[in-house]
Amino acid sequence: MSEVKVRVRQQRKPSRIAQERKQDLIEAAIRNIADHGYDAVTVATICEEAGFSRGLIGHYFSGKDELLLEAVKEVAQRLGNAIRDAVRNAGDDPKARLHALIDASFSPPGHTPENVAVWVALVGAARLSPALGAIYREIWRDYRDGVGRLFKRAGKLNGRKIDADRTALTFSQLVEGLWVGGAADSESIPAKKAAACCHTYVDQMIGQ
Repeated sequence: MSEVKVRVRQQRKPSRIAQERKQDLIEAAIRNIADHGYDAVTVATICEEAGFSRGLIGHYFSGKDELLLEAVKEVAQRLGNAIRDAVRNAGDDPKARLHALIDASFSPPGHTPENVAVWVALVGAARLSPALGAIYREIWRDYRDGVGRLFKRAGKLNGRKIDADRTALTFSQLVEGLWVGGAADSESIPAKKAAACCHTYVDQMIGQ
């Protein structure tokens, strides 16, 4: 029986220009969501913001919905990267890591008016969009798992028994609530005050 050779066509890597244009469209979508809300964004507003013709989106995305999903994922990745870097640089102490996580959650490059505005739009749209809802649940599930482990370790080192799941849930909703409230009323809930609220919660749960 003769050997049959199967050729596998290698997928061509996008050119640098194609990658840049795709990223430009994602950035334009992020700005549009931040300025107008998720539901108000259109192909026309995105392309006008990016300075491209309307037909260009079809070369890189299946449509507006895919592009908007990528924009939300980009913002989530920025927030996640900033938090992970801060936690990693804080050393091994779990309490120090929690405080570093808070600082990163309320300061650039993760916490910016644009990124927070997109996150607020995600919160509002996740209930009605299965795709956005899946992204939202996945992000918070991973976040709470990591935060819960930190609280549990920190409590153990300080002689406190902590319900990791409940504490992580409370903490995550505290953070998100301050993001949403700060976006609506930055005068009453500036980022620095919001971070201080979270630092106080950690100290109260773990001990000074």
